[in-house]
Amino acid sequence: MNKKIVFVVVAMLMVASLALAADTLIYEANFDKTDSKKNDWIPVVGDWEIASGMMINNDINNGNTNIYQELEQVGDATFIYEYKVTYDAKGSEWAPAAGIHFMASDGEAAQRGDSYLVFQDFNEMQLYKCEAGGINAVQRVPGFPAVLGRTNVVRAEYNTKTGSIKVFLNGELVIDWTDSDPLFDGLAISFRTNGTAASYDYIKVWVRK
Repeated sequence: MNKKIVFVVVAMLMVASLALAADTLIYEANFDKTDSKKNDWIPVVGDWEIASGMMINNDINNGNTNIYQELEQVGDATFIYEYKVTYDAKGSEWAPAAGIHFMASDGEAAQRGDSYLVFQDFNEMQLYKCEAGGINAVQRVPGFPAVLGRTNVVRAEYNTKTGSIKVFLNGELVIDWTDSDPLFDGLAISFRTNGTAASYDYIKVWVRK
């Protein structure tokens, strides 16, 4: 076969493979006029409001605030969650502290039913697995503290088939953990703070199949 033809075939295969691995945006909230009418965040605990293009929690006393969005997360795929958060004020010794539950089976529940929680507090990045009403820390990584006035971008990549969870803070890989009994589906995502007033600038969710 002609070398030129071989090169073209290889290039086409590479393009096809990249297309198959492309990330598809399935949810986005910017908390402004660009948002879809399908965006419907339901407050459960805390003092939540949308203002100045942010989802803001003003409650610095509650240790487990909750506002959630129904979002189906089902099937063999990698789900990617990214949010931008600023820590505004604190009211407890563990604060500032905030994060997100994903793959949540019950947005109303204290631990969001079965779910994973990516969380950052005054000392470290954390990953929890929640099941049957309980919550269990599976990874704690010191040296990545939440700081008042600081804005961070947190990204979590979860493969439902392998159970692999990777958590990035401002582009740096901080947590790399694999669940031997991974959650296969979820119905909601949920913001959570602990004794902290925090402003979420956006949340985006992609799927990679």
